[in-house]
Amino acid sequence: MALEGTLRDFSFADILQLISLQRKTGVLTLRAEENLVTVSFQDGCIVGASTLNQHTEDMIGLILLKRGEVTEAELEGALRRQEETLQRLGRILIDHHVVAVETVRVALHQQILQIVYRVFRWSDGEYHFSQETDIDYDRDLLQPMAADSIIMEGARMTDEWPFIDQRIPDRDVVFRKVDPSRRLEVVEGGDDFVGDLEFSFDSEDSGGSGSLPDDQITENQMEVYPHINGRDSVNEIILESTLIEFETCKAIAELFDRGLIREATQEEIAREMRRGVDMPRSQRWSPASLPWLAVPFLVLLGFALMIVNRNPANPGFTLREDVWDRYVLQSVSWISLDRVSRQAETAFYLDGVYPESADQLMKDYPGTVPLDPWDRPYRLVTRGEKLLVTGSDRSGQPIQSLILSRHLAWEGTGGRADRPDGPGVQLVP
Repeated sequence: MALEGTLRDFSFADILQLISLQRKTGVLTLRAEENLVTVSFQDGCIVGASTLNQHTEDMIGLILLKRGEVTEAELEGALRRQEETLQRLGRILIDHHVVAVETVRVALHQQILQIVYRVFRWSDGEYHFSQETDIDYDRDLLQPMAADSIIMEGARMTDEWPFIDQRIPDRDVVFRKVDPSRRLEVVEGGDDFVGDLEFSFDSEDSGGSGSLPDDQITENQMEVYPHINGRDSVNEIILESTLIEFETCKAIAELFDRGLIREATQEEIAREMRRGVDMPRSQRWSPASLPWLAVPFLVLLGFALMIVNRNPANPGFTLREDVWDRYVLQSVSWISLDRVSRQAETAFYLDGVYPESADQLMKDYPGTVPLDPWDRPYRLVTRGEKLLVTGSDRSGQPIQSLILSRHLAWEGTGGRADRPDGPGVQLVP
């Protein structure tokens, strides 16, 4: 079956439905700008998904770690064995009796759904379906997923994302609890009830998501609520939450809509980060500080490129030599660049001036400034009205795609120094 075109003419949901109805086996490749996603089908059911620009929260190791199924030491050991044997990470963990089969199955299911659901938000892009006689996947660990339920859930998410984006227009925003001492009761099954309700956008009504009493909270909201600390951004909470990206953002939007959390000011963020400097480093865990989580993706990406090597839409053959460095830079360095820039802003609010360099920032705030994947400090400079943080490759040469630009805190005309006019944080191409 020849199936190719653009998502403007044929939506992702329509493509999934057609492949499902005709019970096709093969690989669907979707490309939009620098994003490339492959979805594998066996007899019309989804049995795998991978993405070139892997999101950190999609890594199977991180999913298991966040769920408390493995410890950091157990995961590091499994990753070392994976480097030696090139086996799938889940299989290694099972064979060494670290986790049960069902645990890995649930994590793989979440990993695939996170990748597939993200494509529903694409408004444009190219697609190509390459029909195959069979797809190589771990039949013991992966239960084929019917496309019908995924289409329905994807449509629901598509309808609700605009409401969420209105509450969280910027993923770099930091929220804090309105009343940290408030006692909240978890309502079992409350997420199904709230999911059928719309957000309230009446400025005089902050009741928001449904008619839950003020002292009650849904299970998903309670999963996210402890991560609201006045220091971590929405992007960082997505990394820490056991929920998929959509459910995490929805829970944050609902908490904000109900008046349980509010946006933190720059001064409040600075105080929280300064308090974090005194916390023992062993107590401050963050996925951004774990570059070894990139290892399982290397194997998964290699597998994905292998099974789609006959797909004319697949550019994988041009990426094999530098896929490791490219992945490390994009999935680890981008998060670290943002952390360096936010710590520089914190230094400004605490000290009155921006640090002259990353070395100076590390000296003034030891233990809070991340290094690049090769244990080198990032480059930090101020240029005119901008703060620039840049990364480099393995040889130390600057990379254009690793330049983070942020307005200096005192710039802007909107009446708030922490909300300047313009795009704010952006990745300079």
